[in-house]
Amino acid sequence: MIHSIPRPEAAILHAVRELERVCQTHDSLKGSLFLDPSLNFSPDAPCLITYSEADALVGAMTFFAPTQEEAELVALTHPNFRRKGVFRALMKEAAIQAAALDIPDFLLVCEPQSKDGTATLSTIEKTLDHTEFALRYDHTQSPDVLFVPEGLTLHRATEADVPVLSQISADSFSEEAERAAHFMELALASDTRQQYFARLNGEPVAIGALGYEDGEATLYGLGVLTSLQNKGIGRGLVALLLREAFAQDTHDILIEVDNTNARAHHLYLSCGFVEEATYDYFRVPIKQFL
Repeated sequence: MIHSIPRPEAAILHAVRELERVCQTHDSLKGSLFLDPSLNFSPDAPCLITYSEADALVGAMTFFAPTQEEAELVALTHPNFRRKGVFRALMKEAAIQAAALDIPDFLLVCEPQSKDGTATLSTIEKTLDHTEFALRYDHTQSPDVLFVPEGLTLHRATEADVPVLSQISADSFSEEAERAAHFMELALASDTRQQYFARLNGEPVAIGALGYEDGEATLYGLGVLTSLQNKGIGRGLVALLLREAFAQDTHDILIEVDNTNARAHHLYLSCGFVEEATYDYFRVPIKQFL
Protein backbone atom coordinates (compact mmCIF):
# COMPACT_ATOMS: atom_id res chain seq x y z
CA MET A 1 0.00 0.00 0.00
CA ILE A 2 1.21 3.48 -0.89
CA HIS A 3 0.20 6.60 1.03
CA SER A 4 0.98 10.26 0.35
CA ILE A 5 0.95 12.16 3.64
CA PRO A 6 1.01 15.97 3.86
CA ARG A 7 1.36 16.04 7.67
CA PRO A 8 2.62 12.76 9.16
CA GLU A 9 1.43 11.74 12.61
CA ALA A 10 3.76 10.61 15.40
CA ALA A 11 3.28 6.88 14.80
CA ILE A 12 4.32 7.01 11.13
CA LEU A 13 7.22 9.32 11.93
CA HIS A 14 8.45 6.78 14.48
CA ALA A 15 8.21 3.98 11.92
CA VAL A 16 10.08 6.05 9.33
CA ARG A 17 12.86 6.80 11.82
CA GLU A 18 13.17 3.08 12.57
CA LEU A 19 13.48 2.35 8.84
CA GLU A 20 16.01 5.14 8.58
CA ARG A 21 18.18 3.60 11.31
CA VAL A 22 18.18 0.24 9.51
CA CYS A 23 19.22 1.87 6.22
CA GLN A 24 21.84 4.08 7.89
CA THR A 25 23.54 0.98 9.27
CA HIS A 26 23.24 -1.06 6.08
CA ASP A 27 24.34 1.70 3.69
CA SER A 28 26.71 3.70 5.93
CA LEU A 29 24.47 6.75 5.57
CA LYS A 30 25.37 9.89 7.52
CA GLY A 31 22.35 12.10 6.91
CA SER A 32 18.82 12.02 8.25
CA LEU A 33 15.46 12.60 6.59
CA PHE A 34 13.85 16.05 6.60
CA LEU A 35 10.28 15.51 7.80
CA ASP A 36 9.02 19.05 8.38
CA PRO A 37 5.97 19.71 6.14
CA SER A 38 5.67 23.39 6.99
CA LEU A 39 7.99 24.72 4.27
CA ASN A 40 6.32 23.08 1.27
CA PHE A 41 4.89 25.81 -0.97
CA SER A 42 1.49 24.11 -1.10
CA PRO A 43 -0.47 22.57 1.79
CA ASP A 44 -1.53 19.86 -0.67
CA ALA A 45 2.06 18.72 -1.22
CA PRO A 46 2.96 15.49 0.55
CA CYS A 47 5.76 15.66 3.05
CA LEU A 48 6.12 11.89 3.02
CA ILE A 49 5.23 8.97 0.75
CA THR A 50 5.22 5.51 2.31
CA TYR A 51 5.13 1.94 0.98
CA SER A 52 3.86 -0.84 3.26
CA GLU A 53 3.44 -4.59 2.94
CA ALA A 54 1.41 -6.57 5.50
CA ASP A 55 1.18 -3.47 7.70
CA ALA A 56 4.99 -3.18 7.82
CA LEU A 57 6.71 -0.06 6.50
CA VAL A 58 9.29 -1.15 3.94
CA GLY A 59 9.82 2.05 1.94
CA ALA A 60 9.63 5.79 2.53
CA MET A 61 10.30 8.91 0.47
CA THR A 62 10.47 12.51 1.61
CA PHE A 63 8.97 15.15 -0.68
CA PHE A 64 10.31 18.67 -0.10
CA ALA A 65 8.99 21.39 -2.42
CA PRO A 66 9.60 24.90 -1.03
CA THR A 67 8.89 26.27 -4.53
CA GLN A 68 6.95 25.06 -7.57
CA GLU A 69 10.14 24.70 -9.60
CA GLU A 70 11.22 21.32 -8.20
CA ALA A 71 10.74 18.76 -5.43
CA GLU A 72 13.65 17.24 -3.54
CA LEU A 73 13.26 13.50 -2.94
CA VAL A 74 15.09 11.15 -0.59
CA ALA A 75 14.03 7.50 -0.68
CA LEU A 76 14.77 4.60 1.66
CA THR A 77 13.90 0.94 1.10
CA HIS A 78 14.40 -1.76 3.72
CA PRO A 79 17.36 -3.96 2.64
CA ASN A 80 15.16 -7.09 2.66
CA PHE A 81 12.75 -5.55 0.13
CA ARG A 82 15.14 -4.08 -2.43
CA ARG A 83 15.01 -4.93 -6.14
CA LYS A 84 11.31 -5.63 -5.82
CA GLY A 85 9.95 -2.42 -7.32
CA VAL A 86 9.47 -0.41 -4.12
CA PHE A 87 11.56 2.54 -5.29
CA ARG A 88 9.84 2.67 -8.69
CA ALA A 89 6.44 2.59 -7.01
CA LEU A 90 7.41 5.46 -4.72
CA MET A 91 8.77 7.44 -7.69
CA LYS A 92 5.58 6.95 -9.68
CA GLU A 93 3.45 8.18 -6.77
CA ALA A 94 5.79 11.16 -6.31
CA ALA A 95 5.44 11.98 -10.03
CA ILE A 96 1.63 11.85 -9.78
CA GLN A 97 1.71 14.20 -6.80
CA ALA A 98 4.17 16.54 -8.53
CA ALA A 99 2.14 16.64 -11.73
CA ALA A 100 -0.96 17.65 -9.74
CA LEU A 101 1.05 20.57 -8.33
CA ASP A 102 2.58 21.53 -11.72
CA ILE A 103 6.10 20.70 -10.49
CA PRO A 104 8.24 19.83 -13.56
CA ASP A 105 11.40 18.36 -12.04
CA PHE A 106 12.72 16.21 -9.22
CA LEU A 107 16.02 16.57 -7.43
CA LEU A 108 16.98 13.06 -6.32
CA VAL A 109 19.34 13.17 -3.34
CA CYS A 110 21.92 10.43 -2.76
CA GLU A 111 24.93 9.99 -0.51
CA PRO A 112 27.74 8.77 -2.82
CA GLN A 113 28.91 5.98 -0.47
CA SER A 114 25.51 4.25 -0.79
CA LYS A 115 26.21 1.43 -3.25
CA ASP A 116 22.55 0.48 -3.66
CA GLY A 117 21.55 4.12 -4.02
CA THR A 118 24.10 4.87 -6.74
CA ALA A 119 23.25 1.59 -8.50
CA THR A 120 19.57 2.53 -8.57
CA LEU A 121 20.33 6.00 -9.89
CA SER A 122 22.46 4.48 -12.66
CA THR A 123 19.23 3.17 -14.23
CA ILE A 124 17.70 6.66 -14.41
CA GLU A 125 18.34 9.39 -16.98
CA LYS A 126 19.58 12.32 -14.91
CA THR A 127 22.03 15.21 -14.68
CA LEU A 128 24.10 16.18 -11.66
CA ASP A 129 22.66 19.49 -10.46
CA HIS A 130 24.91 20.21 -7.48
CA THR A 131 26.47 18.75 -4.35
CA GLU A 132 25.86 19.78 -0.76
CA PHE A 133 27.88 19.24 2.38
CA ALA A 134 26.34 18.68 5.80
CA LEU A 135 28.41 20.09 8.63
CA ARG A 136 28.02 19.55 12.38
CA TYR A 137 29.14 22.04 15.01
CA ASP A 138 31.96 20.99 17.33
CA HIS A 139 30.00 21.47 20.55
CA THR A 140 33.16 21.29 22.64
CA GLN A 141 33.81 24.83 21.39
CA SER A 142 31.71 27.52 23.03
CA PRO A 143 30.04 29.90 20.54
CA ASP A 144 30.74 32.67 23.04
CA VAL A 145 34.29 32.86 21.69
CA LEU A 146 33.12 33.54 18.12
CA PHE A 147 33.32 37.07 16.74
CA VAL A 148 30.20 39.25 16.73
CA PRO A 149 30.46 42.80 15.30
CA GLU A 150 29.72 45.55 17.77
CA GLY A 151 26.07 46.58 17.58
CA LEU A 152 24.84 43.30 16.00
CA THR A 153 21.88 41.82 17.88
CA LEU A 154 19.55 38.86 17.29
CA HIS A 155 15.74 39.10 17.45
CA ARG A 156 12.96 36.49 17.24
CA ALA A 157 10.73 37.36 14.29
CA THR A 158 6.95 37.73 14.34
CA GLU A 159 4.32 38.18 11.62
CA ALA A 160 4.75 41.95 11.92
CA ASP A 161 8.35 41.51 10.72
CA VAL A 162 7.43 39.74 7.45
CA PRO A 163 7.91 42.85 5.25
CA VAL A 164 11.47 43.47 6.47
CA LEU A 165 12.30 39.75 6.51
CA SER A 166 11.14 39.32 2.92
CA GLN A 167 13.06 42.42 1.84
CA ILE A 168 16.31 41.04 3.25
CA SER A 169 15.59 37.59 1.81
CA ALA A 170 14.78 38.94 -1.66
CA ASP A 171 17.94 41.04 -1.66
CA SER A 172 20.37 38.46 -0.30
CA PHE A 173 19.04 35.48 -2.29
CA SER A 174 18.06 37.38 -5.47
CA GLU A 175 14.47 36.16 -5.37
CA GLU A 176 11.08 37.75 -5.92
CA ALA A 177 9.75 39.67 -2.93
CA GLU A 178 6.36 37.94 -3.13
CA ARG A 179 7.98 34.50 -3.01
CA ALA A 180 10.24 35.58 -0.15
CA ALA A 181 7.25 36.85 1.83
CA HIS A 182 5.36 33.58 1.28
CA PHE A 183 8.32 31.54 2.46
CA MET A 184 8.72 33.70 5.57
CA GLU A 185 5.04 33.27 6.41
CA LEU A 186 5.46 29.49 6.17
CA ALA A 187 8.58 29.62 8.36
CA LEU A 188 6.79 31.63 11.03
CA ALA A 189 3.86 29.20 11.03
CA SER A 190 6.13 26.16 11.49
CA ASP A 191 6.01 24.30 14.79
CA THR A 192 9.64 23.23 14.51
CA ARG A 193 11.30 26.32 13.03
CA GLN A 194 12.24 29.56 14.79
CA GLN A 195 12.79 32.55 12.52
CA TYR A 196 15.20 35.34 13.51
CA PHE A 197 16.62 38.54 12.11
CA ALA A 198 19.66 40.58 13.10
CA ARG A 199 19.94 44.32 13.60
CA LEU A 200 23.13 46.31 13.26
CA ASN A 201 22.91 49.43 15.41
CA GLY A 202 19.14 49.10 15.27
CA GLU A 203 18.78 48.53 11.50
CA PRO A 204 17.65 45.09 10.15
CA VAL A 205 20.52 43.61 8.12
CA ALA A 206 20.32 39.80 8.14
CA ILE A 207 18.03 36.79 8.59
CA GLY A 208 18.44 33.22 9.79
CA ALA A 209 16.47 30.39 11.34
CA LEU A 210 16.81 27.41 13.66
CA GLY A 211 14.91 24.19 13.03
CA TYR A 212 14.53 21.66 15.85
CA GLU A 213 13.94 17.92 15.56
CA ASP A 214 14.96 14.90 17.66
CA GLY A 215 17.26 16.92 19.90
CA GLU A 216 19.10 18.52 16.98
CA ALA A 217 19.05 22.05 15.64
CA THR A 218 19.70 23.03 12.02
CA LEU A 219 20.67 26.50 10.83
CA TYR A 220 18.62 27.56 7.80
CA GLY A 221 18.24 30.49 5.43
CA LEU A 222 21.16 32.67 6.47
CA GLY A 223 21.15 35.87 4.44
CA VAL A 224 22.81 39.29 4.70
CA LEU A 225 21.94 42.41 2.75
CA THR A 226 24.24 42.53 -0.28
CA SER A 227 25.38 46.07 0.52
CA LEU A 228 26.70 44.89 3.89
CA GLN A 229 28.32 41.60 2.95
CA ASN A 230 32.01 40.89 3.67
CA LYS A 231 31.86 42.95 6.86
CA GLY A 232 31.67 40.12 9.39
CA ILE A 233 27.88 40.20 9.74
CA GLY A 234 27.43 36.65 8.41
CA ARG A 235 29.98 35.31 10.88
CA GLY A 236 28.30 37.25 13.68
CA LEU A 237 24.88 35.91 12.66
CA VAL A 238 26.16 32.33 12.83
CA ALA A 239 27.65 33.01 16.28
CA LEU A 240 24.41 34.52 17.59
CA LEU A 241 22.29 31.63 16.27
CA LEU A 242 24.68 29.12 17.83
CA ARG A 243 24.41 30.94 21.15
CA GLU A 244 20.62 30.89 20.84
CA ALA A 245 20.62 27.11 20.27
CA PHE A 246 22.96 26.61 23.23
CA ALA A 247 20.67 28.78 25.37
CA GLN A 248 17.84 26.36 24.51
CA ASP A 249 20.06 23.49 25.70
CA THR A 250 20.68 22.19 22.15
CA HIS A 251 24.34 21.59 21.38
CA ASP A 252 23.89 19.21 18.43
CA ILE A 253 23.75 21.70 15.55
CA LEU A 254 23.88 21.15 11.77
CA ILE A 255 24.14 23.30 8.68
CA GLU A 256 24.22 22.49 4.95
CA VAL A 257 26.10 24.35 2.24
CA ASP A 258 26.21 24.07 -1.55
CA ASN A 259 29.54 23.07 -3.09
CA THR A 260 29.34 26.17 -5.31
CA ASN A 261 29.33 28.46 -2.26
CA ALA A 262 32.98 28.19 -1.29
CA ARG A 263 32.89 31.38 0.77
CA ALA A 264 30.07 30.13 3.03
CA HIS A 265 31.71 26.70 3.26
CA HIS A 266 34.93 28.28 4.53
CA LEU A 267 32.98 30.53 6.91
CA TYR A 268 31.19 27.62 8.58
CA LEU A 269 34.40 25.60 8.93
CA SER A 270 36.12 28.59 10.51
CA CYS A 271 33.20 28.95 12.95
CA GLY A 272 33.72 25.43 14.29
CA PHE A 273 31.64 23.23 11.99
CA VAL A 274 33.06 19.92 10.77
CA GLU A 275 32.08 18.11 7.55
CA GLU A 276 29.90 15.09 8.22
CA ALA A 277 28.12 14.05 5.02
CA THR A 278 27.99 14.70 1.28
CA TYR A 279 24.82 14.72 -0.81
CA ASP A 280 24.65 14.64 -4.62
CA TYR A 281 21.53 16.20 -6.18
CA PHE A 282 20.44 14.80 -9.55
CA ARG A 283 17.84 16.59 -11.68
CA VAL A 284 15.21 14.39 -13.32
CA PRO A 285 12.04 15.46 -15.20
CA ILE A 286 8.96 13.98 -13.53
CA LYS A 287 7.62 12.81 -16.91
CA GLN A 288 10.17 9.98 -16.80
CA PHE A 289 8.03 8.30 -14.11
CA LEU A 290 4.52 9.01 -15.39
